[in-house]
Amino acid sequence: MLVPGLLLFLVLFITPSMGAFYYAFTDLTDFNFFSAKYVGWENFKTLFDTDGSMLALKNTIIFTVVTTVFKITIGLGLAVLLNMKLRTTLYLRTVFFFPVILSTVAVALAFSAIYHPTTGLLNQFLRLLGLDFLAQNWITDRGLVMYSISAVEVWKWTGIGMVLFLAGLQSIPQDAYESATIDGANAWQQFRSITLPLLLPSIKSVFFLSMIGGLKVFDIVIALTNGGPGKASTTLNYMVYEDFSKHFYGEGTAASLLLFLLILVTVAILNLFISRKEVEL
Repeated sequence: MLVPGLLLFLVLFITPSMGAFYYAFTDLTDFNFFSAKYVGWENFKTLFDTDGSMLALKNTIIFTVVTTVFKITIGLGLAVLLNMKLRTTLYLRTVFFFPVILSTVAVALAFSAIYHPTTGLLNQFLRLLGLDFLAQNWITDRGLVMYSISAVEVWKWTGIGMVLFLAGLQSIPQDAYESATIDGANAWQQFRSITLPLLLPSIKSVFFLSMIGGLKVFDIVIALTNGGPGKASTTLNYMVYEDFSKHFYGEGTAASLLLFLLILVTVAILNLFISRKEVEL
């Protein structure tokens, strides 16, 4: 019964993935795969020799670090808050999770209006408070654009981390907190010595989901800035998209292979480090 599914997976996923390892070393420019010529490491040299590639790598790292840090910290803070017995807990859980189900394109269009330098709600609100000096060209300033995109990503996807953290918090036995209270531990000591260690599996899950999503970022970039202004918000996945749209399939495959290896190595190293810190109930 598993054979049809395995064959489908082999044909549609495994075979193309293995083929990518070969075509990354060819001059493939159309879909005539048999005419592609082996060019060695030329595609990879082209990637590293261009300033655009280095900028895309830098932007991807900035986006990944910023979004991962804030998704974890904000998601954990919301989870701790919503784990308390409040009358509005169910309502707040729905509100904070709601951005996750929204379309990325719709979110990008909304934030394009919010970020507008003159008519945008963000700058108008800052000017209303007398904070004119904080009003910025959020998505047209080359130095700010990646941070502005990161803020949208954090707003949209923090709800996922919140739910995972909330599930982790509710699985921690109350006996541990009761024993700590009897021993005289205050709220911060309980959080540091009980909550964080026992929540590490959830933190690990959110961390890897956020990091992998950050390294693969594409949809929010193309929907919000289309890689602009200029190339200021180009990322590695956006660069792959550009290469394929220009029929540079060899270079595009090389870039996607490089991105795959970057994710694989990063996840493997960090997984080894974090796994050593985990504790069991």
